[in-house]
Amino acid sequence: MIVENKDGYAIVKFDRPEKLNALNLKTRNDMISILRKLNADPTVKSVILTGEGRGFCVGADLSEMVEDIYADLKYTFQPIIKEIRNPNKLYISAINGVVAGACLGIVLSTDFRISRKDVKFVTAFQRIGLTSDTGVAYFLAKLVGVKSYDLLILGGEFTAEDAEKWGLVKISEDPLSDAVKLAQRISAGPFLTYVAGKKMVNKILFEDMDDFLEYEALLQSELGKTEDFKEGVQSFIEKREPKYKGR
Repeated sequence: MIVENKDGYAIVKFDRPEKLNALNLKTRNDMISILRKLNADPTVKSVILTGEGRGFCVGADLSEMVEDIYADLKYTFQPIIKEIRNPNKLYISAINGVVAGACLGIVLSTDFRISRKDVKFVTAFQRIGLTSDTGVAYFLAKLVGVKSYDLLILGGEFTAEDAEKWGLVKISEDPLSDAVKLAQRISAGPFLTYVAGKKMVNKILFEDMDDFLEYEALLQSELGKTEDFKEGVQSFIEKREPKYKGR
C-alpha cells in the first residue's frame, strides 16, 4: 500500500500492479492499519482510494487460500468496510481500472465513486463456487435494488456506464484528478455538515450493516466447505472451465 498525505486529505493506493492489486493477507492487514491511523488523524477529512497500474483491485488473492473463511472475512476483509463506513471521514474511490470480488464491496462502501468509462465491475464470487461477500450483496441491494438481482444471485459483470445509470459512479477521463478536486472541496467546506450527512445516510440505509456482515460470513463459511468451491478455485488456478456437481 502507498499512502500520500496531503493538505486535509490522503491518497491510499493499492500497490500490487503485477497482480492487478489482488488483496493478499499482508495487503488486507496493512490496509486496516492504514485506515485506522487515518481515521484517528483529525487533520484528515477525506481519503481517496485508488490502484497502481491497470486495475483498481480484483479482490482476494486466490493463490493464498485460507482454511477458516469465516475468520478471514470477519478479521481481514469486513474491518476494511467498517473503517470506511463508520468513522467521521469521507471516502472517495478513484477507479482507474477493473474492480472485482471483495474490492467491489470496498468501492461500494465509499461515499463517492469516480470511474473511467472503460472500467468493468465483476462480482467474481460465483465463478469459484461462493456467494458475494465483503458487503457486495448488501451495498448493491441497498444502492441499486432490484436492478442488481441477477448479479446478486448468478454473478456477472457490469460496466461503468451501467453504474452511472444506476447512480453508483460518476464517469471521468481522469478519476484521480477529479477525486483530488472533490477532496479539496471537502477540506475547504463545512466539514461537520458533511459528516452529519454521512451519519444520516448510515442511519437510513446502513444501520443493519454489522448484522448482515455476520450473516454473510456464516453463509460463505458453509460454501467454503463444498466440493464446488474446491473445484472453482482449482479450475481458476488451472485456467479452465469448472465442472460443478452442486455439492
